[in-house]
Amino acid sequence: MKIIVGGGISGLWLGAELSARNIPYCVLERHHLGQGQTRQSRRIAMAGTIMRCLLSNAAPGIAGMPNRWRTALKGEGTVNLSSVQLERDDQLLWSNQSLAANLVGFFASKAMHSRMQRIDPKEEPAFAVGFEGHLYRLSEPVLNLSTLIQGFEQILDGHLYHCEVTRLRSEGGRVIGVETNQGQLDGEVILTAGEGTETLLRESGINQPNMQIRPLAMSVCALKKPIPPVFGHQLGIGSKPKLTISTHTLDDRQYLYLGGQLAEEGVERTDAAQREATEHAVSEALSWLNPEIDTIKIFRVNRAEPATDQGARPDSAFTHAFPGGFICWPTKLALAPQLADLLIPQLTSTGPCLYPAWPKATRGDYPWASQ
Repeated sequence: MKIIVGGGISGLWLGAELSARNIPYCVLERHHLGQGQTRQSRRIAMAGTIMRCLLSNAAPGIAGMPNRWRTALKGEGTVNLSSVQLERDDQLLWSNQSLAANLVGFFASKAMHSRMQRIDPKEEPAFAVGFEGHLYRLSEPVLNLSTLIQGFEQILDGHLYHCEVTRLRSEGGRVIGVETNQGQLDGEVILTAGEGTETLLRESGINQPNMQIRPLAMSVCALKKPIPPVFGHQLGIGSKPKLTISTHTLDDRQYLYLGGQLAEEGVERTDAAQREATEHAVSEALSWLNPEIDTIKIFRVNRAEPATDQGARPDSAFTHAFPGGFICWPTKLALAPQLADLLIPQLTSTGPCLYPAWPKATRGDYPWASQ
């Protein structure tokens, strides 16, 4: 039995790959499926990974991840996600700054001409009237995360359990399973629990590898009246998006969920200062739409990653073996297929197993919606 601890996209994708290979497994989740870092991803799954590949020495395999996702969304390959709905088939990049426009031009003409094209703003409802600048369309999908989690629920039906892992069980210096609030379970343990992984490791005397936390201060803006939906990235003068925007409608209200540099720099601000910065950022990024903000909530999250020199963001998925199991950090939703590719060849053979009669894990809502 392969015991996957953590029901985010990394654990769910891995479970689907194991299911396709008839390898016995289960996924244990203490809250709701996808409730943590997966739901914090803003539904924009691919563009950040592509830009990192262009601007770093990231492994060539990372660049293939969008194709892996597209294959799955078509219902092809080992993971069938044909039931997943898309918010859009593509994402938008825009800027009215000349230096950033030159950067976008570099992406389009030399690095990503097959995936990215400059378009007439009149082709996009959110940019058709009043926008002055450069607009590009990036052919990477925007996923509806609710239907994504639902798609994995269908694939992994009968293997998803709602329980809290309280400790790793060891025998003779080797991990042999887990202790949960529902009981014990024996098998090879695969930790994909994000931030929760560190506590389990330290309490079990496993001191390596080290984990780092990359905090973000996401902003959630409730609008007084709706605007045309926006999914994409406002570019500034650096290699990171100045602002990343995804649009959500919940209970007939429209929300903007904001990341990018705003979220990274907001870590050092108070909530009040971050709300002020958010209002300014939205006004600048979407000035021609004149969005009217009703309320702004600051949603502080931690991204758990393997520790790197100077705390730099890892460029790829990560696995580390310990006696009886593995520690895994995908670092981004888009890298879940790469994590499975790295891990599966390292797994040991599995004999017969008995599945527990524990409660089923179910999907949750966007974590900021209830704050």
